[in-house]
Amino acid sequence: MGPGEIASERADPGVEVITFSGEHDLNTAPALRERLDAALREGVPIVVDLSGAAFIDSSILGAMLDARREAHDRGLGFTVALSEGAQPVERVLEVTGLDSTLPVHTTRAEAIEAARAGPPES
Repeated sequence: MGPGEIASERADPGVEVITFSGEHDLNTAPALRERLDAALREGVPIVVDLSGAAFIDSSILGAMLDARREAHDRGLGFTVALSEGAQPVERVLEVTGLDSTLPVHTTRAEAIEAARAGPPES
């Protein structure tokens, strides 16, 4: 399988949803960073929907963690949607311990609602 695809859409009201399909690694990380940076510049909450991803590597995780930190600093929500069908990606998050660091939700709707609410209180 070749590199996966990354797409974005604006959910109502004003949440950027970035979706994945296929495998993602160092080759697709720059495209992800560009989309995340654009949403941050616009000042909108972000949902990264990994439900369609077959694989992600550390470069993707790093891009998400950097964006989450920046979103938090700006007072913006940042969440991850991961449906039950994405077990290889879920396993990566578990092994790295990021399933407890990143705000992961089992549906896109839950992730959008949480992103709209803003960053969790620290």
